[in-house]
This record gives sequence, C-alpha cells and structure tokens, in this order.
Amino acid sequence: MRHTTEPPKKDTPVKATATSLQLLEVLMELEGATISELDDHVDLSKSTIHNHLETLEILGFIVKDGWVYRVSQQTSKLGAHARRQNPLFEHGRDEVRRLAKVSGLVANIVVLENNHAICVYTATGKQDHDEVVYVGEKLPLHCTAAGKALLSTFDEEEAEALLDQIDYPEYTDNTLTSMDSLLDELQSIRSKGLAFDRQEWKPNLRSIGTALTGPEDELLGAISVISNAQSMTGKRFQQDVPGLVISSSNAIYNTIRSEE
Repeated sequence: MRHTTEPPKKDTPVKATATSLQLLEVLMELEGATISELDDHVDLSKSTIHNHLETLEILGFIVKDGWVYRVSQQTSKLGAHARRQNPLFEHGRDEVRRLAKVSGLVANIVVLENNHAICVYTATGKQDHDEVVYVGEKLPLHCTAAGKALLSTFDEEEAEALLDQIDYPEYTDNTLTSMDSLLDELQSIRSKGLAFDRQEWKPNLRSIGTALTGPEDELLGAISVISNAQSMTGKRFQQDVPGLVISSSNAIYNTIRSEE
C-alpha cells in the first residue's frame, strides 16, 4: 500500500512557530485557559506565553474572553479546507452518518497525519449521544480501533519503524504496550480486515474500525464505530457491528471508485 505520511522532523527550524502551535493545541485540549492555567501545562515563562497569545489574537486564531483565551473559528476554516482535500471525508460522510444511524452508535472518519490518528468527522447514533470523540482530536494509534486499522496498512517493517517513533502508553489494563504484542495484533488485523479496541483506550469504551484505500492503493484513512462497552457486547461486538462497518467500508470504496 502506498503511504504519503512522512516521519516527523525532530527539530523545528522556527521555534516561535512551534511554540505558538503548541499553545493552540493546549488551548484546544483545555477548551480555553488563562495564562496561569497555560503556565501549568507548558514549559514557558508567562511573558513568553502572553507574547505568543497576543500575536495569535491579532492574527485571529484565538479570542480573549476576560482573562480566558479560546481558539477562534479561524482554525476551523483551516481544518475544513484540509478535510475537503481528503476523498474519504468528501465521499464517506453520508455513509458514516448512515452507519451511525443503523448501528445506533458513534461513527467517525479518522486520517493519518504526521504519525497521528486525527478524527475529521463524527456522527452520533440514537443510543450514544455523548461526543466521545470530537473533530480534530488526536487518537492514540496503538489502542484505538481506527488507529490500529491505520497501522495495519503498513507492512511489518514499516509498522515497526513507525512504532519506534511514537509512544504507546498504558491507558487501561487492556492496553498493548510492547512492540511485539502490537505487531502480532496488526498481523491479525491485516488478515481479518478489522481492528478492535477492547477497552484499551478508555475503560468504558469499545470500538471497531477498518482502513480504506483509494483507486491507486493509497491510504485514505479509516472509519470506526465507538461506544460505551455496554452497547457492544457478545455477538453484537464480534459479528453484527463489524458486519455493518465492513458494509459501509465497501459502500464508500465503491463511491470513491465511481468518482474516478
């Protein structure tokens, strides 16, 4: 399979840009923060934080509400542009929305960027109403169904090289944290065409996912369903919902091929 993701560069030529982006990411994670709160999360002086925030505010990427800084709608414009460039997002949204409705679960589209799994679309079914994954969220590659599905598209040597570049911390007692166990899991996913998260990321969540490729065998991303563990047990978790995921994957693939 052809991959377009390059290994991340360890050194950033312009440190100021990296610092500003780091602050943006922290603001997104905290859903808004004061300078003092940011100071607890980054290794920067308060004056440096203030200067970067002031610049970001002038450029329109953040807004200030009293003492609290928040990410502005300007950032969503950038994300929307990036999503429109991906055929899986463009041609898969309707089917993923249908998958959420039919399964009654949360369904999403996830792409691989700079060795991160990024959620670019999410739809909520009738049973799960909480936004367990939000658009723009980075998902761990090693313990989510979508992340493992993406990893499985690499051959063993490529997967080992990628795993060597990322961390795979233990989120729950079920998380796979050794490279050997992850490589074995990826081999199983390749043979089945499906990846499972058995409460490996969050204690009460399960997910099922599969990767999708384009007409030239390029990796487009993955689709997955995610739900509280009580909504996916037994045959529903092992057969019924996996069948729906595969069916949606095939439908999206056929739609993309028809657009050639």
